Amino acid sequence: MADHYNEIQEFKSFIQYFRLWKRQWLNFPDSLSFDWKCVKFNRENQTSIPNAPGIYAFFVEPRIAGFQSHGYLMYIGKAGHKSKNTLRKRYQKYLHDMIDLDRSSIYWLLNHWESYVYFYFTEIDDSNLDLGEVETKLLDAFLPPYSKRGFSARISKILGAF
Repeated sequence: MADHYNEIQEFKSFIQYFRLWKRQWLNFPDSLSFDWKCVKFNRENQTSIPNAPGIYAFFVEPRIAGFQSHGYLMYIGKAGHKSKNTLRKRYQKYLHDMIDLDRSSIYWLLNHWESYVYFYFTEIDDSNLDLGEVETKLLDAFLPPYSKRGFSARISKILGAF
């Protein structure tokens, strides 16, 4: 009986809710398409991340049973917008966040899903595109569960109702 209870408690710790809103996908501008790259999130891959501005995302991907694309978008962020941050610096900061409880939701994401976390990134010349605007459009379209800010005012208001 105790084993069954423990199994139920473990299962509960992995429940994650997602919001899928088709209208937001339809509203996403066709002009925004990027060349995404992906690495497994771990210390060894930090040197493969460019020292450039861009957008990044964390996915949880089981990569089992031969499914080619089955992942869960958990978080979207930007690097370089009005700062000296680069994709590599942000990646390194998240490596630190794995041991630092200051950002508890990010700590939980990176440690709870551990070997299934993948870091997607795309370099964007921030002199051509406003990274903050791109990030907001992506956040509004995908509504990732671990992203807490950066949404447009309209979407933030809607999310605040739940």
